[in-house]
Amino acid sequence: MSAMTTPAPSPGGENQRSPMSRLSERYPAIRRVPSALRRRIRVVERPDETVARVVEARPEQARWGSTGYRRTVLLGAHTVTSLMRLEDICVLLEDDPRVQLVYTQVPDRLGTGVAKRLGELEVRVVPWEEAVDTRYDLAISASLHRMEDVPALRRFAAPHGAGYNKLWPRWSHPGAERPVYGLDRESLLDRDGSLVFDSLVLPHPDHLRTLARQCPEAVPAAIVAGDPCFDRLVACQADRERFRAGLGVRTGQTLVAVASTWGQESLLCRQFDLLAALPAALPADHRVIATLHPAVWSEHGSRQVRTWLRKAREAGVDLVDVGEDWRALVAAADVLIADHSSLTAYAAGVGVPVLLSHFPDLDIDPDSVLAELAACSPRLDSTVPLPVQLGAARAARAEQWEIARRRVATAHGLSADLIRQTLYRLLDLTEPTTSAAWPVVPVPRLVVNM
Repeated sequence: MSAMTTPAPSPGGENQRSPMSRLSERYPAIRRVPSALRRRIRVVERPDETVARVVEARPEQARWGSTGYRRTVLLGAHTVTSLMRLEDICVLLEDDPRVQLVYTQVPDRLGTGVAKRLGELEVRVVPWEEAVDTRYDLAISASLHRMEDVPALRRFAAPHGAGYNKLWPRWSHPGAERPVYGLDRESLLDRDGSLVFDSLVLPHPDHLRTLARQCPEAVPAAIVAGDPCFDRLVACQADRERFRAGLGVRTGQTLVAVASTWGQESLLCRQFDLLAALPAALPADHRVIATLHPAVWSEHGSRQVRTWLRKAREAGVDLVDVGEDWRALVAAADVLIADHSSLTAYAAGVGVPVLLSHFPDLDIDPDSVLAELAACSPRLDSTVPLPVQLGAARAARAEQWEIARRRVATAHGLSADLIRQTLYRLLDLTEPTTSAAWPVVPVPRLVVNM
């Protein structure tokens, strides 16, 4: 599930330009410094002067280490959503004694819950203020903004949804054509016009064409490497029966999964009463389990969300708890009711029929996989019995599957190998000889009280 988050705009005028930009005007020779070295320059501004210094790794990192690790990698977590995607990537590095992984919470409007999840992961965490004052060999993120502030020798970025589907919000580009978010100059270039990332993962060649149109400067950094999230979901199919048992789905029951993204165009916002109405609209042998985008929990608070959905819970709807992995639910599902969430594309790609609650055409790239899926998928109609509509979704299943398998990602099953190769190239380390693989995802916890 994909959340589009952007930092709050800074005031206009001179203050909007970066310290590095102002320093470059004063000392033009800085523009000729190689980009890898420029990233080690930390600009310090005082009322009477602007100076620069090279940021080095902290001596105590080497002094107190116990494995003799050779590289330090920073993983920048903006939101719970992006952190969950980083968890897919970190498993490709974390068992290598040559590499130390360090995490930081990147300032973000929807960052509530990140610190708690980092604590649960039991990883090493450094404050953001320390992260931007320390040199790292590689910085990895699954969101884009503020990463230019990290003085890493190399930077790597991956998407936190099913590719790149959303357009920039209407308020951000009034009266102008809105670019696809995440593949545009504003997302990928710093204020000096330099490319922020050394490697940018694209799940599909279609994204490369969009990138070439919107930000050709970033094309050399692009790597079409498939989608780790989708590959892990495909691998989950082998454990479908275990997931169903873990979720309490009885033999012969039909599991209807419901997914909502976040924001004003989400299923939760547009059709808030739908969840509570579903059990009564379905036969007794149907089970309903819903999952919400992490940004819903972050913005409103877990207690508030659980309280708002008390009526739905009392009606018989189960709810995947905050921060839980949704992939086991999709793998276990017989049908999905969803909006323009990334789960729509992912579910279709593993053969789960999709019934759309609605679709915000003006907010989605018309050339995206979500738009193509929307064109062939039935939409919820309050005048038609729900079992009939689920039947229509099943009738569309084959076409939905064909579109999603063709367009969600390429290199099916190879993303672990391709991404690991890229990470070790950026780290200038030999890649391990063991094959790269994803661990099995856990059964998600359900809300047990309100």
